[in-house]
Amino acid sequence: MNILVLGGTGRTGRLFIEAALEKGHAVTSLFRDKSKANLPGVTWFEGSPMDVKLVNDVLKGIDAVVVSLNINRSSDNPFAKVISPQTLISDTMKVLVPAMISQGVKRIITVSASGVGDSWKDMPFLGRLFIRCSNIWKAYEDHDRQEKVIRVSDLDWTIVRPVMLNDKDEDGYTVSKGKPTGAYISRKGVARFILDALESGQFKKECVTLNKC
Repeated sequence: MNILVLGGTGRTGRLFIEAALEKGHAVTSLFRDKSKANLPGVTWFEGSPMDVKLVNDVLKGIDAVVVSLNINRSSDNPFAKVISPQTLISDTMKVLVPAMISQGVKRIITVSASGVGDSWKDMPFLGRLFIRCSNIWKAYEDHDRQEKVIRVSDLDWTIVRPVMLNDKDEDGYTVSKGKPTGAYISRKGVARFILDALESGQFKKECVTLNKC
């Protein structure tokens, strides 16, 4: 399978690329910054995911797309300054979806977050309060916008909503629909789920919550 990854230099995206390459898949990635294109075995293109012509060109020959973009802050501190454009994910999706349709690419998996959209009600009150009072909320707002774009498309989409992420060296996961059954999952577990879903063809046109196994 030839997979295009957007967000391949992020922590989850990089782990997905490593897992996909280990399984013998071809990986293409679009980097906004050439200096970060240091992933061996990846076919890379430099440029903006909002560049319509570039995105159409990159999609040629692609079988599936994985989007692991986020609204970045200057540090992991939830109150740290937001350094990404606050509509980065949704603006990318507005370019990507019609480009995929134009190039005949149907399969897409995008990473959102537990608590986005209709799952907001499933979060504990203190969790909702914390997110609303921190700059994490900026990412939640844009994840909600990207979900709305992809849901109305005719693509074979899967929206992945992981609970709180950590960097533990474990790749187990549990899939649930709606309310989470746990509080944490590793980024490695998210990466493994995405690859499993692509290879199995499961969870098309579904929004799933990921929890620790």
